[in-house]
Amino acid sequence: MSENMQRVCVSILTVMVLMLSISKVTKGNNDHAPAPMSEKGLLPNPISCVADARKIPDCVEAIKQGHLKIIKKECCIILLSLPEDCFGILFPIRFYYRIILKITCKLIGIF
Repeated sequence: MSENMQRVCVSILTVMVLMLSISKVTKGNNDHAPAPMSEKGLLPNPISCVADARKIPDCVEAIKQGHLKIIKKECCIILLSLPEDCFGILFPIRFYYRIILKITCKLIGIF
């Protein structure tokens, strides 16, 4: 690609990223509580995010490894009450694991 074409592509991508970030900020995501922030307020604080999840032994690992039979009521309640950002710290693909957890908790009779 020529240098001019590369500049045009980079400019378009930059504008698209800005537009997406502006729309995300203005529309917001009000159905989830914000994650606990670090002292400087820039990133979620991973220690406070996982503190509740550590109270229940093997809860997070059971979900990650697909051992859904050993998931208990307490695990469902704590993990589904975590903010979206914290859930993303615990699980690599948060949307997939949240759906799996919701389905499992419904089958158990929690939600």
